[in-house]
Amino acid sequence: MKALGLLACVILTLILAPSVRADDAIKLVHQTQHYRLVLQVGPSETMYTAAEAKAKHPISGEIMLSGKMAGGMPGMDHAMPGMMTMSDLRHVELHVSARDSGKPVTDARVSITLTGDDKKRRALPIARMYGAVEGLDDLHYGNNMALASGAYTVDAAVNGESARFSVTVSSGP
Repeated sequence: MKALGLLACVILTLILAPSVRADDAIKLVHQTQHYRLVLQVGPSETMYTAAEAKAKHPISGEIMLSGKMAGGMPGMDHAMPGMMTMSDLRHVELHVSARDSGKPVTDARVSITLTGDDKKRRALPIARMYGAVEGLDDLHYGNNMALASGAYTVDAAVNGESARFSVTVSSGP
């Protein structure tokens, strides 16, 4: 049964690995010894501190429990010549759940590093957050990050256990 589950994860990863437009989201799954990791890359998200969420009552976006928003303001899609546009801003998040219980891990030590075709390693500033609509069951780790079109290797580490994902991002329709 475990082999069938692993095979399903591998097949799902291969199916979901194709290019993603800026307005699409991709979802990849990997299992380590103790954790089930789900990496999602999608459009940038507005992120709120707990105090902002309490005052504004957002109906979309992310509510941060720790860390801070990186990557600028969503909705700004202009830049000076030669610069990456804000439309290249993506939301990269890693959901971490315990393999034995399936419950979200709320206090993990997480790092996420993205390496593009240019071989530059980019560390993602980690914020611990959840979706304003989904609530605490959606607890995850990540942030917004500018990602130009191209292939990326995403290295994630959770409490000393590591996983590698491959994603391809493309801009616009």
